[in-house]
Amino acid sequence: MPSLLSARRATAGVSLRATPAGKSSLQATRTQSASPPISWPLMAVVGGVVTALASWILCAGVTVLGWLAAEAGSLGDALRVGTLLWLLSNGVAVRLGDIPVTLVPWGATVVIAFMISRFAALSARNVRAQQRSGPGLISVVTVAAYLMCVLVGAMRWGEPWQAPARWAVAIAVFFVAAWCGSSRSLGIRRVEMPGRARAIIRAVLAAQLAMLVAGAAVLVTALWTHLKQVETLHQALQPGIAGGIALLLLQLAFVPNALIWSAAYALGSGFSFGVGSVIAPAATQLGMVPAIPLLGALPSPGPGDLTQLWWLAAGAVAGALACSVVLGSGPMPRFDLASLAGGVCGLLAGAVFAGLAWAASGDLGTLRLADLGPRLFPMLVMAGTTMGLSGLITGLAWGLANRRRN
Repeated sequence: MPSLLSARRATAGVSLRATPAGKSSLQATRTQSASPPISWPLMAVVGGVVTALASWILCAGVTVLGWLAAEAGSLGDALRVGTLLWLLSNGVAVRLGDIPVTLVPWGATVVIAFMISRFAALSARNVRAQQRSGPGLISVVTVAAYLMCVLVGAMRWGEPWQAPARWAVAIAVFFVAAWCGSSRSLGIRRVEMPGRARAIIRAVLAAQLAMLVAGAAVLVTALWTHLKQVETLHQALQPGIAGGIALLLLQLAFVPNALIWSAAYALGSGFSFGVGSVIAPAATQLGMVPAIPLLGALPSPGPGDLTQLWWLAAGAVAGALACSVVLGSGPMPRFDLASLAGGVCGLLAGAVFAGLAWAASGDLGTLRLADLGPRLFPMLVMAGTTMGLSGLITGLAWGLANRRRN
């Protein structure tokens, strides 16, 4: 009997080799399972419809809460008013009874834009590897699906032909939000453009941010100064818990409008709350004002206090900031070119802010409730001159200082 350790056993051509079983099929299975279960066009359409439904529910929920507190009218009336509020949030003019309303609650619009952005990002994540779909196409499909729902409501309950420009602005906001969301999901960080153009855009945006910060400071200061009057107006309404929540949400929907109006006040041109009224640092002239707690922060009629004139520095700071951003993004030009660049950026920033002021204005009715918002022509003059001159002087000073150092 041969030994187990014999040479014959050792030289036998037997070997063991371990190979992964079904490696190619496993990789194919993984690749197939990694593919999104839903195509991005279907996800974009579903996202647009879901956004329309969810935003309508939010707006209708606010009015239903108010109906529960007031116990006036019917549930159908409350839902109809909620639908009108939803259409207003999309920039569509509506008619509440015989009262035309065109003032867009930009707070609700921002919430809708955020939801559209999230669904556009989710649709972009569902793009398959072999598909070549950019953020533009994804944004168009998502926003178009949403707008189809808005169009149905606008043709039934709204008056889209009354203020088409504001509707166009709201659509542009939705498209930009969808573009930003889908671009991030696709890994596209920025759009290719010349460095100088990118610097100008950043400078103009910095100036708008400075004005909004100034508007927030004005609004918070006014609310704190007139806190007792705000509380008195709230208690006079006796809204209860449900009505108080509805009233708070309704006022929050108009907070972006209030910020821009307050920024217009800080700029010096002020704003109007109806025909013949002026609210500005120099003087305030008011008529009949609705009993809304947020409006309790309006200053008292009469000449303005000298301390209010300090708010006029906001426009100068915004223009100087725009100049600093555009000059700090590249090599320093000659002092004359630096002054010219600062002045141009200040003028552009003023024009853009005047556009924001126009978008935040509108009507809440007729007569005393018409033409609410910043006074556009004085706003355009004040914004252009203040920010433009500030940018011009800042650029000149910066250029001369750099020339002296060199």
